[in-house]
Amino acid sequence: MNTLDAQSPEWKLWATGLPSGVYPRMAVAPNHDLFYTLLGTGTNLGYVYKANTSESVGNFQPLPQIPRPPTIQNNIVALGYNINSEPMVGIYRTNIFEPWLFRLDHTTNSWDTAKAPLAPTLGGHCIATSKKGTIYVGTRWAYIYKSTDDGKNFTVIDESKSVKSNHPCYYPTPIGAENDGAIFSINIDPRGRIYAGTETAGIIYSDDEGESWHPADFFACKTHDPNSMDTTSPMRPLTLSGNAAALGFTKENNLVWSGTDMWILGWKNKMAYADLNAKTSTELQGLPDYLVLTGQQVSKIVTTSNGQLFFHSGAGNGSTQVGIYTSRDGIHWNLFNDGITGQNDGLSQGSLAVDGNKVFMATRDGKVWVYEDVAVESESSLIEEIKIYPNPVTNILSIEKGSDSPSPSENITIYNLQGKSMKQINFKNGSKIEINVNDLSQGIYYLKYGKYFKFMKL
Repeated sequence: MNTLDAQSPEWKLWATGLPSGVYPRMAVAPNHDLFYTLLGTGTNLGYVYKANTSESVGNFQPLPQIPRPPTIQNNIVALGYNINSEPMVGIYRTNIFEPWLFRLDHTTNSWDTAKAPLAPTLGGHCIATSKKGTIYVGTRWAYIYKSTDDGKNFTVIDESKSVKSNHPCYYPTPIGAENDGAIFSINIDPRGRIYAGTETAGIIYSDDEGESWHPADFFACKTHDPNSMDTTSPMRPLTLSGNAAALGFTKENNLVWSGTDMWILGWKNKMAYADLNAKTSTELQGLPDYLVLTGQQVSKIVTTSNGQLFFHSGAGNGSTQVGIYTSRDGIHWNLFNDGITGQNDGLSQGSLAVDGNKVFMATRDGKVWVYEDVAVESESSLIEEIKIYPNPVTNILSIEKGSDSPSPSENITIYNLQGKSMKQINFKNGSKIEINVNDLSQGIYYLKYGKYFKFMKL
């Protein structure tokens, strides 16, 4: 059953007084604890802060300081959790003999150093935890690390070797790399498929808990010559997406991601969508030209339980309309900064987090904002006496209401996906009206007639 949004039309301030700095990090644990930290900050180094998403107002408290090694770079890079809701952090350090991954033991209230047979060159960059509790950590530069004991011990997965074994055409990559470099993002879709965004080899995935890895481009290699890359693949952007820092999913498990090198295709942004059933890929729509200038300006894509997606874009010289974007279908996106009065100025990459239908956004001035996506009536409830056409619509929308329509309302209202009223149409039973929609931005809207709803694509 398809559902629609009837959420409040803006972000609400949820917490203040946190340490300020660039590149906030947030993660929500299974018990609804929300962890917050900063990659870059001049003070309060080595601290993670905790609140709970069930609170009406965020009351963040500091956790014990992590044991920062002497050669640590920045502050905290990766933030995650285990199935017991214990926070985990990854850091960069230049001495490979120093620790790089930590877990807060709830029984001792102290940080333990994770154990692995091989240390990464720089450190931990991203963390994802499956529903069954398996933890995956992407590193720079090394491999994917996997733990099945809540983050105490990790095994090493050579994902480049696995991809090359199954798909020999894939290496060297289009830019000549013999491996995938750093792992800049890891995420797990609702079905359990693990995706990794790499530095030099696009997006790869595993369906067997990391045992084997494959290109997300299903046609990467030629069918009759597995040693040759197929440059005509309709999913080629998945191969070209180096520095792939963000991975997200629609409610239908289709992939949305960010990564460099897609300008080769003539795309003006570095964000894309893959329909994994149709096996195609396309550039995102609704973004201003050159919103995303570098590969890691978007480093988090989140999806509510109802299927509403969000990402936050960082800025560069010449970028316009910077901030939070939202989508229902993963392809059409709209700017959505409404209600935020903090410093949402392009320096808050990676600061989104989601818990069910609550979305949290941290701005660099030590504030956290919340937005709730509330599902209401089903689209299938739309009465048949209303005819709305064409759909998709380009210029003129026709609305025709039958003479025996049971709705008590004489009005049809067009809303954007944030629940904001964009147009209201008034007419009597048995009439037809044509509406010029040229003043609306392209994207997905919904029409409300009484208590009934219908999607419209512009």
